[in-house]
Order: sequence, then structure tokens, then C-alpha cells
Amino acid sequence: MKAREIMTKNVVCVTDDAAVEDAARLMTRNRISGLPVVNPQGMLVGLVTEHDLIAKEGRTVKEIMTRSVISVSPDTEVEQIQHLLTNQRIRRVPVVENGKVVGIVSRSDLVRQIAMRWVCGVCGEIVRALEAPKHCPRCGADTHAFTHEVVPPGM
Repeated sequence: MKAREIMTKNVVCVTDDAAVEDAARLMTRNRISGLPVVNPQGMLVGLVTEHDLIAKEGRTVKEIMTRSVISVSPDTEVEQIQHLLTNQRIRRVPVVENGKVVGIVSRSDLVRQIAMRWVCGVCGEIVRALEAPKHCPRCGADTHAFTHEVVPPGM
């Protein structure tokens, strides 16, 4: 599975010249804990998080943002993203194509992917994916045979 299949596509970004207060409002309004920072040309230049807002002093996002951002491409394997988030102890990675943000993968995107499953109504095969598979890997039934199930907590 690739980043493009699980990423959040409508990414809320902030410009590097924005006021710190504007970034805080964006995060609060959208209930998110971090924002990709872009320059006037829309290129990724950093990331600003709740931690940056409360731990650093500055008037603009450019003054407090983290500049060394780990990002991935839309074709990065989800397993590699899981490895990055756990080993680098980060909460999100922007998905970048030609320098521009096209998505973001957060820990919650990975948790949602783990929690979702599709069950083939013909043979009972379980397939984990955000979208119904085109065909069952076991019996070959098409998309219409699948029902969507979310794994209950504790399962």
C-alpha cells in the first residue's frame, strides 16, 4: 500500500510569512497539531507544530518552524512511513510531489488504515484497505461482494 492511498489530500498549509497567531488559529479551527509551511510559490519549506508554538518565540511562522522536514512521495510504501514515524518519533510526514505538498500522512491515518477491513461476502477473505479491493485475492469475486467493517476496539 502506498502513501497516496491513505494520505489526507486536503492539507491545511500555512505560509512562512504568516503570523504565529494565524498558525495557531488554523490548527485550532481544523483540530490539527501541525501544519506544513509553504513559501509564496507553494513549495514546502518547513513544518510548524503545537510544540513550536508553545516552546519557541517569534512573530512569524518562518521564525519558529522546523526547517529540516522529513517528507515522502506519493509512492512511498506505508510500511516505510510507519518506520519513519516510529523511529524518528514524529507525528506526521508531508507527501510531496515536485516540491509541493499533495497530502500528509499522520499517525491517525495509519491507525485508521489498520482499523479498517473489507470482508468478501463469498468466501470470507479479509482484506485491509481504505477502499474495496477490485477482486478478492482468494476467490476472485468483484468489488460488489465486499462489505466494509471496522475492527472493534480491543480486537
